[in-house]
Amino acid sequence: MIEIIKENERKIDKFDVEFYLKNKNYSLVAALKALDTTNEIQKAYFKNTENLSKEEHILRLYALLQGLFVSVDSLYSLALNLTKSKSYININSNASLRQLRYIRNDVVGHPSNRVLNSDVLAYCILDNDSITLESFSYKIYTPDEIIERVVDINEILNAYYKEANSLLDELYSVAKTDLNKSKLEVYISNAIDNYILNRDYIASLNEFIDEYKKMYKTAKGEQHRALFRYELINKLNEFPSNEFEKEIVDYCIGIELAKIYVLIKGANYSVTIRKKLPDGIAYFYRFMNKNKDQYYLLDYLLDSSNPLYLKSIVKLKDLAYKKGFKSASNYLDMIYKAYISDKLDIAYGLALPIKEYKRKK
Repeated sequence: MIEIIKENERKIDKFDVEFYLKNKNYSLVAALKALDTTNEIQKAYFKNTENLSKEEHILRLYALLQGLFVSVDSLYSLALNLTKSKSYININSNASLRQLRYIRNDVVGHPSNRVLNSDVLAYCILDNDSITLESFSYKIYTPDEIIERVVDINEILNAYYKEANSLLDELYSVAKTDLNKSKLEVYISNAIDNYILNRDYIASLNEFIDEYKKMYKTAKGEQHRALFRYELINKLNEFPSNEFEKEIVDYCIGIELAKIYVLIKGANYSVTIRKKLPDGIAYFYRFMNKNKDQYYLLDYLLDSSNPLYLKSIVKLKDLAYKKGFKSASNYLDMIYKAYISDKLDIAYGLALPIKEYKRKK
């Protein structure tokens, strides 16, 4: 019996508890830790078994049955957490687990007020003298009959561990399939959270990219948009030479982080991650709102390979300066300088707010 319990422990140990704990998935960790704890109860049941008194037999039996009950509930919680389905483990259709719950409820849970069916009240009486390490018996008293049950302890333990080990294999397979994706979602979410709170988001972003590269071992930036955006964020961070440029770069990085999240999650981040618009971008938007006749130029800025890209940047930059929108002109000048320096990826990153501009009708 000890060997099958140890096998169960090995299967539990395969789950990445530290990752789930670090990322506050406390319900999953609690289920795994409860399974660990109840295994200790099961192992203790078979230790120091010589010359046990009746009181010690009763204490051990209560602990064993309660522990097994907690184990079944923990398996159910683990399955629900990983599969998001209440039907993955249907205890009522699993004969071994269902029988175990019945026995525990009869003996430990509600012996003096046992509801067998919706309208049948029963009373369960444990035969204390019958308890040995191998078995015990009890009687169920109903209005119509008296039912005596003899329970083979090794049989119920073997039945539980057979089911538990099989289920843990299945659940680990689910966890392993989803874990890398889950890690990616957690790391990019952490990076965005830290970005919003003006903390060091780079560490979380690096954790994200390390995990991403484990999943896609041959990935290159030009093949994987997440890597491209990560590399672009690093380049953007090296670009600014003054506070004006730094504010714009920081804002553009937020857009890049949001786009990485969409690539991984397939959905927008749950809250807006945009910070206060930097002056350069805010005044560019105002400039465009007052010069709707120049909207056509924005179409040329969607792709830096467009032959009219540079000409359109210059025209908008000069017009903004002429009309008194100096901050807007300086912002466009950042894109212009990156482009003529052949830093096309930087130009692309800096132009993201332009692509997000909502044209007024």
